[in-house]
Amino acid sequence: MLVYWLNLLMLGLTLLASWRYADKNGLLAEGVDAETTRTVYVRIVKAQILWAIGAALCLVSPLLSVGFMLVVQLIYAAAPRARLLRKIIG
Repeated sequence: MLVYWLNLLMLGLTLLASWRYADKNGLLAEGVDAETTRTVYVRIVKAQILWAIGAALCLVSPLLSVGFMLVVQLIYAAAPRARLLRKIIG
């Protein structure tokens, strides 16, 4: 689980760095406003926090850890419109 989480961490940091580079160098589309940029940053950071929690759950139960990380990934992939989930994922 630690190796898997480190892989997700590196992907998240790469995504964050590439978005920041595009933002600072004017490479984003003209329709992207400050609120959208902030939302992207928040979603990346919140995903990393949730995956870190999932990795830490491995200390309690590896099965719980895998299940938690799977649910987090499914939520981000499906992007449901539920108000509670919107608060959690950004």
